Amino acid sequence: MSQPAVSEQALVLCLDLSGESYQRISALSADSGCFVCLKRGSKKSPLKDAPDLFDTAEIDLENARGGNTRFVRNYRTLYRRSQLGSSYRTLSYVAEFTKLIARNAPLMGDYPLLFQLTEQSLDAFCERPHPEIVHLKSLYKLLQAEGYPVRESWWPQLSSKAKAQASNLLNQPTPDEASKEQLQSAISLTESICNWLQRETDFVLP
Repeated sequence: MSQPAVSEQALVLCLDLSGESYQRISALSADSGCFVCLKRGSKKSPLKDAPDLFDTAEIDLENARGGNTRFVRNYRTLYRRSQLGSSYRTLSYVAEFTKLIARNAPLMGDYPLLFQLTEQSLDAFCERPHPEIVHLKSLYKLLQAEGYPVRESWWPQLSSKAKAQASNLLNQPTPDEASKEQLQSAISLTESICNWLQRETDFVLP
């Protein structure tokens, strides 16, 4: 016997197969933070209501009695970001960002803020070119909003040239056109932040 269903508006961060019949969904909501649920595959479900990566969706969930596993009773797509799958380069950066959220959400207790920032980042990946720059800005903004001392600890470790590059990339809108140097700077700065996270925090990187 199952318990009454609970509805969550959530972002789909990761999708995997679980056995032959289920999809394993890692999702993020403003109420519960990051959670995992299982959805049984169905050929009868409309395509728009089949879970897809980076959806914003309304998910009705129920727990089997005597267990902690959450099952999807109903899944309704509210907003689909299918354009993110049209570019492998963009998809790889978005997936890296959402995997980082999925693995570290328990360390970030302000779930409404985390949901808001993650949704804004996914929209930015959809709307703006140059996912290298969007990834850097999304990661920096997330860490700063969550209280990690990126400005106080990571920033002083940068060279003068790297500080100038970081200031230009982080404080300006993502450009429509970016030079190879700007894109490489974004990649290098992101690697620098990730190295800092490994050394100085409990973050688990993808």
